[in-house]
Amino acid sequence: MSKLKTISILLSFLILINHCGYTAQYAKKRDLDFSIQINNLTGDRDFNNSLKSELNRYFNIEKAKIKNFKINATSKYDKNTILKDSSGKPVEYELKITVNFEVNIDETKKNIVIKDSFEMKKIDDAFEENKYEKTIKNNFAKIIKEELIFYLLRM
Repeated sequence: MSKLKTISILLSFLILINHCGYTAQYAKKRDLDFSIQINNLTGDRDFNNSLKSELNRYFNIEKAKIKNFKINATSKYDKNTILKDSSGKPVEYELKITVNFEVNIDETKKNIVIKDSFEMKKIDDAFEENKYEKTIKNNFAKIIKEELIFYLLRM
């Protein structure tokens, strides 16, 4: 009897969670009235590739006639040791990204600087650590893209 009760509670919980009304942030704003064109990206290659992939979703030829943002970006990625063990080996890192956007619209230039950071514990396996660091860079790109879009929507 207790198994049946547990299963019914879990099933009810899953049904409630599934229908909680969550929608993606831009699900209703698919028809944005601007286009983003990336002219130049310099800095960390992995991060820039992720950011370019994120921002290319907003390039739309038809919308470019309404409001077209031309963007140049320079990224600076740092991995600093913030904690060492007693033998001097790194135990914890701080990952920082700083992106300087130069946004051109109708012959007007705006500079936007967006920064983010993350603390990461050292992983014994170097391959797994590099893979995790790459995942963090992808997440940085998504976060910075969101902040840039919010800024552009306010312009």
